[in-house]
Amino acid sequence: MSDSFFTRRSFLQSAATAGAAATLASGVRLAAQQPVEQGAPPYPESGTLIPDDGWHLWIDEKAAWASDDLFLPEDIRQDANGVVHGKDSPLPVSPPTGGWSVLTPEAGKEILLPTTVEQHFWGKFGSRPYTPEEYRYAAPAHNAAPPADDDVPQNGAYFGVSWWYRKIDIPAAMQGKRIFLHVRGAHLRAEVYLNQKLVGYSIMEELPFEAELTHAANPGGENILAIRITNPFGRFDWVDGLNAKWGKVSLYRSHGFGGLDRGMTISAHKGSVRIRELWVLNDTSPGRIYARASTEIVGDSQPIGYLHHEVVDPATGKILLETKTAKGPLHQRVLEHDAGMSAGKVSTWDLESPTLYHLRTTWVDEDGSSDTRTISFGFRSFAPEGLGKNALFRLNGRRIRIYSSISWGFWGLNGMFPVPELAEKEVTQAKKLGLNCLNFHRNLAKEDVLRAHDRLGLLRYMEPGAGKMAIGKLPSHTVANANSVVMEKPTSEAEKFAQRYMFVKCVEMVKAYRSHPSVIEYCLQNEIGADLKNPDTIAVLEAMRAEDPSRCIVLNDGFVAPPRKAAQAWFEPWNPKLHRSDEEAWGGWWNQHQGAGDQWYDEFYKSPTDYTYRAPHKDVITEFGEMEGCARPDNHSLMVHQITDTYKKYGGISYDLTDHEEIIASYEKFLDKWGFRKAFPTAESVFLAVGKTCYETWGNYMENARISDELDFAAISGWESTAIENHSGIVDNLRNFKADPRLISGSLMPVRPIAKQRAMCVTRGNPATFDLYLANDTPQAATGTLTFAMITPSGKRKDLITLPAPEHAVDQFSYLLKEGFETPALDEEGLYRFKFSLSSALLSTQTKELWVTNVPEMMYRTPLRVGVSGITPALRQQLQALHPQIGLEVVDFKPGERYNLIVSSGLTTHTESEGQVGETTGEVMPVMKPGHAPEPGEVPTPTQLGHLQHGILEAVQAGTPLLAIPQADTLSDGVARELAAAGAFTYNGAVGDFRAPWMGNWYFVREHALFSGMPVDQAMGNFYQAKGRQSNGLLVEGTGVDVIVGYSRDHDRKVGAGTFTAKLGKGKLLFHRVPELHPVLQQRFLANTLRWLTT
Repeated sequence: MSDSFFTRRSFLQSAATAGAAATLASGVRLAAQQPVEQGAPPYPESGTLIPDDGWHLWIDEKAAWASDDLFLPEDIRQDANGVVHGKDSPLPVSPPTGGWSVLTPEAGKEILLPTTVEQHFWGKFGSRPYTPEEYRYAAPAHNAAPPADDDVPQNGAYFGVSWWYRKIDIPAAMQGKRIFLHVRGAHLRAEVYLNQKLVGYSIMEELPFEAELTHAANPGGENILAIRITNPFGRFDWVDGLNAKWGKVSLYRSHGFGGLDRGMTISAHKGSVRIRELWVLNDTSPGRIYARASTEIVGDSQPIGYLHHEVVDPATGKILLETKTAKGPLHQRVLEHDAGMSAGKVSTWDLESPTLYHLRTTWVDEDGSSDTRTISFGFRSFAPEGLGKNALFRLNGRRIRIYSSISWGFWGLNGMFPVPELAEKEVTQAKKLGLNCLNFHRNLAKEDVLRAHDRLGLLRYMEPGAGKMAIGKLPSHTVANANSVVMEKPTSEAEKFAQRYMFVKCVEMVKAYRSHPSVIEYCLQNEIGADLKNPDTIAVLEAMRAEDPSRCIVLNDGFVAPPRKAAQAWFEPWNPKLHRSDEEAWGGWWNQHQGAGDQWYDEFYKSPTDYTYRAPHKDVITEFGEMEGCARPDNHSLMVHQITDTYKKYGGISYDLTDHEEIIASYEKFLDKWGFRKAFPTAESVFLAVGKTCYETWGNYMENARISDELDFAAISGWESTAIENHSGIVDNLRNFKADPRLISGSLMPVRPIAKQRAMCVTRGNPATFDLYLANDTPQAATGTLTFAMITPSGKRKDLITLPAPEHAVDQFSYLLKEGFETPALDEEGLYRFKFSLSSALLSTQTKELWVTNVPEMMYRTPLRVGVSGITPALRQQLQALHPQIGLEVVDFKPGERYNLIVSSGLTTHTESEGQVGETTGEVMPVMKPGHAPEPGEVPTPTQLGHLQHGILEAVQAGTPLLAIPQADTLSDGVARELAAAGAFTYNGAVGDFRAPWMGNWYFVREHALFSGMPVDQAMGNFYQAKGRQSNGLLVEGTGVDVIVGYSRDHDRKVGAGTFTAKLGKGKLLFHRVPELHPVLQQRFLANTLRWLTT
């Protein structure tokens, strides 16, 4: 530590206790460590749990709420008679419409916590299109029809008041004691009533709060707890940068569900002192903690006593360590205490051995009364080290690289709160994927999730969601999702309320979760822009640090690197120095969000010095805080089964059930209609095939991260998808995998041989080139030998090279073993598998698959005469390159002349070959199509529709085959219209582009002569490498139409055609909308096309 812990904060303590609290008391005893038993002991709750079942939910449609006054926690107090005040005036009591008698078991729907109104009543009070303030792609499109970019999903949320009520047990033994209710979280405003008396109030989104029940309780008698929840508005996507008006004030527009978390407790306290809070902070040295407690005096007395801290092994009940502060008076009504405690024989909390202990703290009063509180914690250290030289993270003294994924905080069933099974599944699924961390991204933590992290051994990064609002307000005319925006000073009272609300939220987040050993970092805001000279920017970071100086507290996640160079500032654990990007390079923490692409492309790895996700610096912490991902569909079929059966005890329903059912139905219809059942027997087969391309992509991305030894933090974008957004999630909101998790987890094994391919497809007869690495994230040396072997499509195995394990270097995770290794010529067609193994760790063997094909010899007696019109120079060259194998003459099309085949993309002097659109992160915006609403930074580029040259339609009708290959939206739409008008098929428009990398689109292909020698009966993934930004599919009908390649996107209910055949008059027609393929497969496809069309 760089400064003395006990001078970091001013504690209001009596002279009698101050000295003893600062160091270990003379009475400290250390007991022998006992082995921890298997299984998780009960978690130390802050009282007696109220059952999660037996609750009833009643919707109060007529209740008034929109003009209510709102109050922050600092405005709320409860007087000596139990009356709750807001800014010194009693809060209004708002009984249910119709009176308290309406809250009967019969009137309300019986529910099981946690849940939301939306889980049970989605759409029951009306559905409507989303607004731009609720869903990013509901934004009106300029001159477009329909008037919204995505008008398919409907908002069925209920905005208004709901009542949550049940009988609770307050035993007669609580008579004469102070009684408190602890609520883990609610959304949004919660007004707590006991026996029709208002006892508590919170406006703090999903954060814990307490209510004193003493004056309303009927110990030993009947007690009815009723919580009035008001959900005023909200978003259903990832955007977290928008405030909304409620009455006279503004506050953050968070997720739009109205609900209540589980795990409420009641506690009773006797005596003049209550321990309000208890928390543990870890030192940078494992085995040393700081026990902190907050005491509260009841009444006007001045209690005298001491605090007794005990570290308990929960598995055995044995006291391992204890300390007592000196006896003395408490001079303040609310007082914070601090005690350092060291232990040399306890187990550390680690990823593989997440040992937890309990801190049991008791106030012992001289009058004989006492008050005890117990919390769970773990001994562990986590901190950066080596800034300015070799910066890295250390967990319990050893180097660690963070492999994480960003979670937006959406949960299956109810949308907002995880049921216990899903809280645990969150962690077990992450570990099965090989991750060692998850990010709470643009949303608050959930208690059950952090408990699972602590218990099972997974790190967690924290964000409050919209933390930038604690600095100020968005500048006028700035969109909510704009990146790197510098906030302005609020001027109106409504804006000042919003700023204070967020400031309090950030601080309360820290206070709520600081004892969890899994938590390693608090970040104010994702992709923030900030003025470091603005005192408000620093004030919120300092306030967070005042509550927890033991963790990294970071201003910004994203775009610190060029070209944006967003501001960065952060505190190291236990160091008062604020690192700032206006004083040191990158502020000591380089963080980039990189839109690599929608799937793996060969260009993402070219050589050991040229690849995506290569960290550029060693002397600062380096992080790719969002590695742009590969958006693919959920396994909707599995989700419907789980909602209606696996998790049936929660009602057998979900707010998004209808969405999943509609998507399944659209795929099932497509499979039947176009004969895809042999390749894909069910819709689920499609979902899993497409999901596999996502996991294969991430396997390649994470290999890149592994081989960059300088990289410290790699975050997958993202974790969970929803029914309408964030489809780049690698699990769905029920935390199910989208494919075999080993495709990702293999790349993240602690010791892993990595063969990085220079290309995914190789021309038959050529060698493949690899760079061979060993990744070793452990402190132990890898031993033995490494063998690189290949298995041919016919099953023959051949060892290619054997290498010794590299000499181990401390804190080095990546070793380049062999650069530019060439295999023998690959002379078989099909799938080659390459195995890279380490003799001392055979389970870590990597399997890399490459596809090998070529253009087969099929010379015609007379060279094919191919007339081309409106195609790109690149396509012309690709056709000409087929001449040696096929024999063809490529000439410009002229009406009236004879050709064996016509090829046209519909290009004219006023069209663009890339007239597509999509939102991007960290990349240049693509050309836009007409009717698209410009994204921030986009400049509209007008284009015209594709057009077939005069004479082409007549030639086809007379019998000349046509390859229509318009590989962009503007081209495709124009060409399809003309062919449809000529009678080739019925054209009903396009499915649509991919909107953004996190929304996604995909093709899937069945066996057909057009794809001979190419991968079929699967999704078009990393072998095909068709650019997602340029992809689309057509909605076609007609006699003789045959679809070979299917296409869809995100959550669309439409499934269209990427490649299909038809007839126009006497001529064969092949319409190919799929963008240019991997060069090797592109040439094979063109050769297959020529053969199929001319035979």
